[in-house]
Amino acid sequence: MFRIPSLCLCLCLFASLAIADESSKPARLTVAQKNGWATYDTELKKKEDAVNKACGSSLKSSYDRSTYPAFDPMKDRTQSACQMAVGTLVEVCGTADGKAAVKESVTQTVCKLSTEGTKVSLDGSVLTIHIDPAKSSIAGKQAGNYSWKSALEEIL
Repeated sequence: MFRIPSLCLCLCLFASLAIADESSKPARLTVAQKNGWATYDTELKKKEDAVNKACGSSLKSSYDRSTYPAFDPMKDRTQSACQMAVGTLVEVCGTADGKAAVKESVTQTVCKLSTEGTKVSLDGSVLTIHIDPAKSSIAGKQAGNYSWKSALEEIL
């Protein structure tokens, strides 16, 4: 009598594990998405190189792809904000204090899609650029709108 319920229990457990395994797999990227990410990465690398040259740094830049759940390169326009923010570090390095701050404080920049406003934050040596398409005005510590430069200078 116990064999049938035990067998059912095992099959149900196996099926639930298989479903869980499927849901943990990342979605397959389309060719358009792969090409979109490749373009984003190439353009961000150009900004990274310019920053490293101007600041004497060796920072690395990337996108936090996990924050882009339904990435569509035909619709997404956050790459320009990301590139602009990273590129603005060149301007920050226009002064000796700015150059020292970037060189000493930042080893990595990460652009991530946000739903909590457009802003920058520094956690250790990782500069995170939060990009919120619905709230595109750059926020800082004080009330009012910021430029990328003023927001960066405020946290560095």
